[in-house]
Amino acid sequence: MGVEFRRRRWPRDHPDRLKPQPNCANHGPMQTRPPSVPKAPTPILRGPLRDWANRVKWGAYAPRAQERIWIDPRAVTSVYTRNPAVTPDFRRRHSGMVIAGDWDLQTEPIDQSWKIAACLGRYRDGLSWEETGVYDRMMQVITERGSFDGCHTLDDVKARYAKIDTLFEAIETAGYADHSVTSFGTTRLPEGVFIHIDRDGDAIFGAIGNHRMGIARALGLDRIPAQLGVVHPQALAQKALATYRTAPA
Repeated sequence: MGVEFRRRRWPRDHPDRLKPQPNCANHGPMQTRPPSVPKAPTPILRGPLRDWANRVKWGAYAPRAQERIWIDPRAVTSVYTRNPAVTPDFRRRHSGMVIAGDWDLQTEPIDQSWKIAACLGRYRDGLSWEETGVYDRMMQVITERGSFDGCHTLDDVKARYAKIDTLFEAIETAGYADHSVTSFGTTRLPEGVFIHIDRDGDAIFGAIGNHRMGIARALGLDRIPAQLGVVHPQALAQKALATYRTAPA
């Protein structure tokens, strides 16, 4: 529905093509580029208007924009291949949209995501950030793009990952905080780990909120709040969202 985004074409050696890299990069085989890449739709209806339209079309179990759900990070085994050259580029503005197609088949093992792998190396295996290879990877992307994740220099990168250490200490000490808010009768999570629901009702990590997901996996947490991403219509037919809406005991 509505105007579609134009697909960006990355150079062959661009990191967003998910080329295998040493040290915490994607070590698996390259995804085969499909002959035609569907584009992520431009969200026309947002917030409560999207909620209303979903409810009219999909009934009482319809997803809601920025809806807070609950996931077991240990059970999330796949990460969505978020690469405009391969897949629709779903972002937070697509939260709560119901989208058909084969987008949910474009995934990779979650621990091959280079940011998550770096967190596992740091917090599970006791490596320094430098030893995980994340500094090198960040600087590679900064060199190619000019900036990345708000960083322009190696000092910026080190300062960013010092903040990730602080976040880890807070979660390890006080638990994973729920920063959800209630708006128009729905509990919503404006930020945090981004989770799609595939055709089988399984959770796919949406490649947003990487460090929080990596920390949760490193700590072995069994339940954290997450922001709902895109939902496959076949999952709605199974009423799969009911499982993710159940708050922890």
